[in-house]
Amino acid sequence: MTTIRLTFPASRYHATAWGRHVNEGVPEWPPSPYRLLRALYDVWQRKCFDLPEPMVRSVLESLAVSPPAFKLPFAVATHTRSYLSANTKDPTEKNLVFDPFLVFDRPHACFLSWPDLDLPAQDRATLESLLQNLNFLGRSESWVEAALWNGALDAPVDATVADGTSVNGEIEKVACVVSPGEYKGKQPWMDALTYSTANLMKERASAPPLLRHVRYCLPKNAIAVNPPARFRPRASSVQAVLLKLDGIVLPLITTAIEVAEQVRVRLMGAHKKRQGNDESKVSPLFSGKTADGEKRLDHGHVYILPQGNGKGRIDRILILSPLRAFEEDELDAVRGVRELYQRDGRPSVRCVVTWQGGSQSPDQFRTTTTVRSSTPFVPPRHWRKGRDWDTFIEEEVRRECRNHGLETPVARVEHVDMPEPFHVTEYRRNRKDEPVRPAYSLRLTFEAEVRTPFAIGYGAHFGLGQFEAVE
Repeated sequence: MTTIRLTFPASRYHATAWGRHVNEGVPEWPPSPYRLLRALYDVWQRKCFDLPEPMVRSVLESLAVSPPAFKLPFAVATHTRSYLSANTKDPTEKNLVFDPFLVFDRPHACFLSWPDLDLPAQDRATLESLLQNLNFLGRSESWVEAALWNGALDAPVDATVADGTSVNGEIEKVACVVSPGEYKGKQPWMDALTYSTANLMKERASAPPLLRHVRYCLPKNAIAVNPPARFRPRASSVQAVLLKLDGIVLPLITTAIEVAEQVRVRLMGAHKKRQGNDESKVSPLFSGKTADGEKRLDHGHVYILPQGNGKGRIDRILILSPLRAFEEDELDAVRGVRELYQRDGRPSVRCVVTWQGGSQSPDQFRTTTTVRSSTPFVPPRHWRKGRDWDTFIEEEVRRECRNHGLETPVARVEHVDMPEPFHVTEYRRNRKDEPVRPAYSLRLTFEAEVRTPFAIGYGAHFGLGQFEAVE
């Protein structure tokens, strides 16, 4: 038994079957023995010209004695379309040219087997040398690695010569070579193997003298024309996304918690739509709940942090996932937030993603030891009568820093005014159906540098309790 193994490093096979025009978009499959033998002859002439002609002729004639059996990988038929110059005076005149080819999974292998052919050692060495120097089969972009094979034939598709009885599959005409014993032409067999298109046109022949079509039977699923799309999640390193706002009237920074709540609703809606409107599949990054519907206590869901433009208006929103990167469908949901509604007849605000990156990116995050409130800090617990008020605030700040993953100790807590033009009491400090809570504007000094911006306290995931670096 003699077996040749072909693999295509680019996982593509570019070739057009004999008798088909390239613009029909039909690639050749399986690889024709006629093409392979002519390619081996070409290798001999260009790369292995030191091999004696009798040795090469013995190998090629042996492979032409009978058509091979094929073991093939599953293939997908596709093509590209190019508009090439028609070589006229009009530069806009183009001709549409197709490039049909087959695509395979990695890894893959194509086997051509001659079960009754046992080559002598010298012929095997000659064939091995020719195969090792074969670098493309078909068009030049159809790179190939070829070798003699002695192992198992592990390809999933069988292609055998149709015997004329009932056929369970599809019939393909494959270009094979007329054996030396059957050849009746005037020129030598080896010369007939190199019969060119120029010879064909000059002699007005309908086919080369050594070409014969052999009917092979292939399973119906051997070549997929329109395969189903396969979703392959891509690993993401994005933990932070910046939404830029644009509108005639931008929302006030005092409505940060309202804006953030609306963004959360839109994130959940966009992700739900991408999950086939199955509410149970909405990402816990957006819902803030576990798969059992319980509230997350690890602060691993997104922080939605509306940020001001220095004039009391929100012009950007930072969406931060602290514990893990966004998955691709979650990023798609973030990109799906295109518009925010405003109350009291004010026009809607458009949103667009202008940046995305890691949670340590210097583009959006700074490290510092001193920070101050950019939105009011709201303690999650209530002050009790009899406790020292300053001590209570300091303990709440330190406790919330630990709860939100800031392990660096707070050295000092100071009370300062909110950035102009608003007072702390002008900020909305409660979520829907919850009581209004007292809030404070603070300046914090840490014992070591921390990353900013960050948010702590009640409503931290919705823009309250934000701290930014002191300029």
